[in-house]
Amino acid sequence: MRRLKGLVVDWVLLTLFLLMVEFLALSFSGSRGPTGLLVTPEETLDLLHYGWCAALGLLVAIAWQSLRGVRRESPGHALIFGEETDEAIPWTHTLRGWFTALLIELTFLTGWLITEVQLFDFLTQFNKATDIVRGLVAENVFALFLRNAGEVPAQSADVLHQGLVLLVQTIFLAFMATAFAIPVAFAMSFFAARNLTRTTSLSRWMYTLVRAVMNITRSVEPLVWALIFISWVGIGPFAGVLALWVHSVAALVKLYSEQIESIDHGPVEAITATGASTLQVLRYGVVPQVIPPFLSFTIYRWDINVRMSTIIGFVGGGGIGYILKPRVDLGQWGEVGTLVILIALTVWAMDIISAKIRERIV
Repeated sequence: MRRLKGLVVDWVLLTLFLLMVEFLALSFSGSRGPTGLLVTPEETLDLLHYGWCAALGLLVAIAWQSLRGVRRESPGHALIFGEETDEAIPWTHTLRGWFTALLIELTFLTGWLITEVQLFDFLTQFNKATDIVRGLVAENVFALFLRNAGEVPAQSADVLHQGLVLLVQTIFLAFMATAFAIPVAFAMSFFAARNLTRTTSLSRWMYTLVRAVMNITRSVEPLVWALIFISWVGIGPFAGVLALWVHSVAALVKLYSEQIESIDHGPVEAITATGASTLQVLRYGVVPQVIPPFLSFTIYRWDINVRMSTIIGFVGGGGIGYILKPRVDLGQWGEVGTLVILIALTVWAMDIISAKIRERIV
């Protein structure tokens, strides 16, 4: 089974390697690369064309797995079995080292083309950047206050007032999402810890299920969750709370469970030897060890949610982002600068406070 896993890893890496080689060859030759969505029968046939990469990758993986010796050891073999010798050999003297270096270079070049990086436009379009920066710095309410000797235009004052009100909503939006996530993540983290779910088949299935669900949930950005919940409960801060809550649960389960996996098993074994039940073992052997890092992770997550809640407002999830996006769309950079300064000050204050609390806890 382990050898099969190593073969699968090699197959995937080699197939990706060959796909990127062909993509770069097509791109530099002027032909269409495999970047379009497959929506027509003709394009579907183009996808089948890349099957040769998978077939050739499998053949090369089988051949590479059959070779012996550290200098020709495959990436999958090394990942699953580890090094077969303690002899230190520079990566330049191994086939695996050169393959890894080429794979990284090909990945970078492929990403460069797929994301359409245009450094020349970025470095030469100074006029637009100058107008934006001038508006953000010179036209915000704080700059106007200093320039006009204490007088601020009514429109800028209204933006400042709205921003402060919605900033409070942003902070509490993040707080409520984190508060709702704590009990759910705490309970689920014990099912997602490998060291606590190896005793029975049911616990192992629970581990796999919880991990899979949390990975899927965490892979979806809070912005997408906000759009889903806006369709469910309507536009407003409650949709933002639900979006951040779902993502926070998934993130905290990962952090909590990894901390549980790194506990000292001495107390757990001692309490188990006394005939204690599973709940008693968790209560007296596991929980006391994980509470301080759990609190630190939770505060850190609240800090993250404060930042995320700003973006959640862009799609109608409440908070200061709700009034920030239309001003960005209209190019009202002075008002945008006012709101950005409020957000920056809040995040800066939150970062200092959370850092002090984590220092006290740890």
